[in-house]
Amino acid sequence: MVASRKLNFILAFVLLKCSMMDKIHAQDFYDLNQIQTIKIYFSANNWRYQLDTSKAGKEGFIIADSVIINQKKFVNSGVKFKGNSTYSINRVKNPLHIKLDYVKSADYQGYDDIKLSNGWSDNSMIREPLAFYILRQYMDAPKSNFAKVFINNQYYGLMNNTESIDKRFVLKNYSSSYNTFVKCNPESIGGTSGNGPNLEFFDFNISSYNKKYEMESDTGWAALMELIFSLNQDFSRFEKIADIDKLIWMLAFNNVLVNLDSYSGSFRQNYYLYQNHESVWIPTIWDLNMCFGGFATPGGITGALNPTTMQTMAFNLHKNEAGWPLIFKFLNDPFYSKMYFAHMRTIMQENFLLGQFKTIATQIHQMIDLEVKNDLNSLVSYDQFVQALTTNTNGLNGAPASPGIFPLMDGRANYLKNVLSATAPVIETPVLGTNRKFGERISVTVKVSNYTNVFLYYRNGTASKFSFLEMKDDGLHGDGAANDQVFGEEVQLLASQLQYYIYAENISTGKFLPERAAHEYFSIFADNRKAKEGDLVINEILSSNSKGIYNEKGSFGDWLELYNRTNEVLSLEDISLSDDPSKNTKWTFSNSSFILPNEHMLIWADDENDYYLHPHTNFKLGNNAGYLSMSYGGNVIYSNAYGSIPSDQSLGRCADGIGPFIAMLNPSPQLANFCQTSTDQNSEVMEWSIYPNPADDQIIIESQSKIQNLNILDLSGRTVLSIQNGSPFSISKLEKGIYFVQISNGFGQIGTKKLIKL
Repeated sequence: MVASRKLNFILAFVLLKCSMMDKIHAQDFYDLNQIQTIKIYFSANNWRYQLDTSKAGKEGFIIADSVIINQKKFVNSGVKFKGNSTYSINRVKNPLHIKLDYVKSADYQGYDDIKLSNGWSDNSMIREPLAFYILRQYMDAPKSNFAKVFINNQYYGLMNNTESIDKRFVLKNYSSSYNTFVKCNPESIGGTSGNGPNLEFFDFNISSYNKKYEMESDTGWAALMELIFSLNQDFSRFEKIADIDKLIWMLAFNNVLVNLDSYSGSFRQNYYLYQNHESVWIPTIWDLNMCFGGFATPGGITGALNPTTMQTMAFNLHKNEAGWPLIFKFLNDPFYSKMYFAHMRTIMQENFLLGQFKTIATQIHQMIDLEVKNDLNSLVSYDQFVQALTTNTNGLNGAPASPGIFPLMDGRANYLKNVLSATAPVIETPVLGTNRKFGERISVTVKVSNYTNVFLYYRNGTASKFSFLEMKDDGLHGDGAANDQVFGEEVQLLASQLQYYIYAENISTGKFLPERAAHEYFSIFADNRKAKEGDLVINEILSSNSKGIYNEKGSFGDWLELYNRTNEVLSLEDISLSDDPSKNTKWTFSNSSFILPNEHMLIWADDENDYYLHPHTNFKLGNNAGYLSMSYGGNVIYSNAYGSIPSDQSLGRCADGIGPFIAMLNPSPQLANFCQTSTDQNSEVMEWSIYPNPADDQIIIESQSKIQNLNILDLSGRTVLSIQNGSPFSISKLEKGIYFVQISNGFGQIGTKKLIKL
């Protein structure tokens, strides 16, 4: 009995420990309410010397025996010191960069790049997490929290743990990662970097820029120089290739939060630029440990600031200084300057005017209190940490003084409230039905007062740049009566979701609705019915891709194609794909997935199990032979055990969307299948036509090649009429509707055309 009780106790303890470990592993690595634990182990006792030496050299990684994150172990990870001012060979606690995948593929919750900073120039230790928390309300930005770090079982200290801006980040936030990606930081602050990465144009020589910008992608200097040239010399072009709204949010944020170790300060740095799949440049802010006045030099005509003068730093800082081309262009443009002031007003009112930020700041400051107190390597004394929110404190270890965050932002909010006091337009919330038909033209109306102009910004889908139209109050745009302050404009729903927001301006300022636009917006959804059996077919399969199309990461991968045989937008809810006959629902489309009418939809079978521009399954196709199925509600409606497919060739339906699978020499992802099946030197592309079309009785086929077979198929792919010889052909017995005529010649070529029977 005693042994039984002991065994039960042990089992209960093991189950409890496993449950606790599951919770530890399940917590978000960047949850602001959680302190992470990271343990690093080096076999060499001189690990510090190795890290310093590597930093002084080419900043390479040294290999740790293991890195343990919240009890999950990784072996052979790369570790190095990072940072410019934040690093010193004489400083015990330096910033760390950990690459979990340095030797082999590895990640923690999808993150393989860990960036840990030491809180240099931040006596509060919360500047970076707090600033990113505020910034993420208005644009895509890294997540940030705290980590307790141990090296060889010695407490190294409490560190800021901030999400890396890498290709994984841009893929997640901007839907691709293969295009030009630029880190806008000089190799050395000051020195030969001049005005830093300020987007000033010199010429079209890479040598004029490669000391100011770091290219994170394999190529892109020509694209970057084109962007810089357009900003300075062809602004109308710049408007087309840059995400203007995110750039304005970036500048507004820097000004309101006195973030001067940024584009808005003397070094004009600490941001990234990514050129997305539509060749639109998107900015991302980086490195906020000196936000809230931790850096005191705006540069230009404005001298160094102190905690008092920071409160009244000019709201239009650098407006007349060409050394800041972005600010110079935007603030001297009557249209964009009003947007800039509107965004500043929103940040100020939502976070600082009533002291709203103090709640979250106090919570996270109290959460880390004990860890800072126990941190013998801290760059700040515990007394200064305690005072840092409410009092100006001196810096340690060479760090500058830190303004008290609360008095700084209270004074700043009061200043901005007065200088941004112009009466803004008043925009009432548009009222629209949410579910509409695909292809429908939708009249958007909104009531606005105190305006001069009103604009509708819209896009179909979620990954495109917003377009805009000026709304009218003339009684001709679905706006009711003329001059009644109700504005209208019409847009067409061409995706599963149409997103839009309203912007109005008057002579003094502007106003957005929603105020966080374009990061937030209104949506109109297409009324999609769920796909049913017969609506969809797997249309093409490519199982070995070495030189064809590449995915959003720039990698070749297996793919397949679905075809929507209807004229409706279809929801893909309950539709599953699988490469395993025993698991019909191995990968299931999300409930929000849809396919457009008559769309050839590309799906990457590359084991990514995610959604970017296209869906990615959790399996790959077989290189030599394989199995593929599609099921509806778990019931298989199509399956195919296919044999070996030559590399870079596919199996595709001929006729497109309805016929049987044949070998395709020329894969056609997202396009109708081109059904040429022979490489015979004597083969020729078949040119042929049907007339009349539409027809009610007879059709005539004209072809340059001799026709061997002719079949007419219905929309389900069933052959309803086969003809061996003779022309014209009678179709009088067919019911009215849409059919496909499929012909083949002596070279094995197959051609398909649509036929409408009257």
